[in-house]
Amino acid sequence: MIAHARRPALACASATRFARVSVIALYVACVAGANWLAEHVGAIGVGFGLHAAAAVYAAGPVVVVRDWVQHLTGLWVLLLAVAAGTLLSYVVGGPAIATASGVSFAASELLGAAVYTAVVRRRGVVVAVVSSGTVGVVVDSLLFPAIAFASLALMPGHLLGKAYGVLAGTILTAAVRPRI
Repeated sequence: MIAHARRPALACASATRFARVSVIALYVACVAGANWLAEHVGAIGVGFGLHAAAAVYAAGPVVVVRDWVQHLTGLWVLLLAVAAGTLLSYVVGGPAIATASGVSFAASELLGAAVYTAVVRRRGVVVAVVSSGTVGVVVDSLLFPAIAFASLALMPGHLLGKAYGVLAGTILTAAVRPRI
């Protein structure tokens, strides 16, 4: 009888562990994908006549997945994941893209994490995701094109393209919120 009482707890612990590992893997995959897209695809249309580096379609979700990593694993694991993502930027992209991505990624992720931490307890997960995502998108959209291309010409497109990811991630967060 005691053995049966433990099984649900062990199953719950396994599911939680799987969720944590999965969200960290998704985070790292988004970072690698963004850098690969920036290096190999170039600029694409994002709507309303604007263009951005193709990386925006992976970089937008990164700022939301970052919040999921922090929510499920804590700030210290998130900081390790940010460090890994920053290093990965140098492995996947060429020198100009890697430097721009590494600097903008580290700055936007750390500021976004700080905003998430400050907002989540006061306003809840969904508002924290929107707030930290907005900060992350703005910081990354200012720094990345300035460093990678020595121009802010793509900045409006970067803001819009990444905003799509934040919007989709916020909707998904709101839908799964009771489970996270």
